Amino acid sequence: MAKTQIKLLIFLITVGLVAGTLGMGYWVYTNILLKENQVEHDIASMKAKDRPRIDPGVRRFEAAVELIHQGKIDEGRDALYKLRQQFPDSKTCPEAIRIIGEINMDQLYSANSTAGKKDYIVQPGDSLNLIANKQGTTVDSIIRSSGLMSFNLQPGDHLTIIPMDFHLGVSIAKKQVMLFRKVGDKEYLFKAYDAKDIRLPPGMRLPVEMSLSGKNSIFDGKPVLSTDPNYLDAEKWFSGKKTGSTTTISIRTPPVARALPVEEPKAPASKKKSTTPDAMPAPAPALTAETGIFLSREDLEELFALVRNGSKLSLVR
Repeated sequence: MAKTQIKLLIFLITVGLVAGTLGMGYWVYTNILLKENQVEHDIASMKAKDRPRIDPGVRRFEAAVELIHQGKIDEGRDALYKLRQQFPDSKTCPEAIRIIGEINMDQLYSANSTAGKKDYIVQPGDSLNLIANKQGTTVDSIIRSSGLMSFNLQPGDHLTIIPMDFHLGVSIAKKQVMLFRKVGDKEYLFKAYDAKDIRLPPGMRLPVEMSLSGKNSIFDGKPVLSTDPNYLDAEKWFSGKKTGSTTTISIRTPPVARALPVEEPKAPASKKKSTTPDAMPAPAPALTAETGIFLSREDLEELFALVRNGSKLSLVR
């Protein structure tokens, strides 16, 4: 009898230990292992979600703008240049480029900025066109930088000369015209302009290197010089031409749509109402599709004063 009781007691103890072990295992699974798996799952889900990326250029941009507000123009501009180089994908880059361009243009013609400028004394027989060609600049630039009120030059007059060492780069994908300036052996972005439209001539392959081969200004159907009273109101454009090729492209203001001539439909031979094609209404006239790089008038006027014949024009995709 005693042995039976001992065996029963051992059995109950064994069952209790097994049950306790199972219970402990279940508790560990539900309260530790399961929660760890849930945490790992949550972390994986968070990583899988598209969270907004932090733009490291924002703080750099704000710091640069603050320098400009403090009157530290050159330091602020240099900071914007570095921002563009280090964080080209930053959403602040377009505004940074715009500010850089405005600063550069202000300093180009500012009387307080003498960098790269020189004083020229008019010689007997000089004209504005002759001086511009000899000094590698443009008539428009001489007039503006020297503040000329008259185009009649006298020997001994002093003119401010700014060498126009610029070239143009055009990004077809971005629809952007970039003005680069060369200083020594280096070139840097001076200003960028948004094109209204770009239509390449048929068959033009990119990239292509060209040079400016003609600057034109027309008023009332007649060519005018920069010294003409009607010059400011003249329509202006310049052309790029590939060396050794007939391929050309113009940079101008957007064209005005012009209807192509359409022949009048012939009257039917019979007075009876006819359903033949000759009696049908004439189709709407088609519009010509001119090719070129089209800029706003304001931007074109500004560029017209900065580039000259022979300036490089590069087109890329």
